[in-house]
Amino acid sequence: MFFDLTDRVSYENVLMWLKEIKTNAEEGAVIVLVGNKKDLTLENLASRQVKESEAKELAAKHGLYYCETSAKTGDNVKETFDLLVESKP
Repeated sequence: MFFDLTDRVSYENVLMWLKEIKTNAEEGAVIVLVGNKKDLTLENLASRQVKESEAKELAAKHGLYYCETSAKTGDNVKETFDLLVESKP
């Protein structure tokens, strides 16, 4: 489940999407919460609208894994998919 680190509204929608996933996914499905556009937050710290600690706390509260990625640079993308595959029940 992805959200944009530079868009607060996308983060605020995470709980709605999580409810949909839990309603429709197989019981025990592994869910990874992914903050994307990490490259933009490194280039301009002011562009970051969701703190890493805040997202990690939300993930922990709901039993999710948490990663930050950049689709543009590929940073941490492979590692995130590896985490998902290795965590499969």
